[in-house]
Amino acid sequence: MTNKKLGVLLVDVPEPKCWKYNYLDYREGTYSIFIDDDPSGVKRDAYKCTQEEAKKYPQFKWVALEDLE
Repeated sequence: MTNKKLGVLLVDVPEPKCWKYNYLDYREGTYSIFIDDDPSGVKRDAYKCTQEEAKKYPQFKWVALEDLE
């Protein structure tokens, strides 16, 4: 097992925005964008990857799980 930090991929939406988090989710072979105001929901449901893996998706902002507020 590696000791790499996991994070989530967020859509960088300009202010004003309706939801605090717009995040990438992957379920049943399909990527989708979901919304939430609660970081625990994002931590539970969002697609998780390392910062290195996130480089494949430059259109998203990678945020470490522990940095979600």
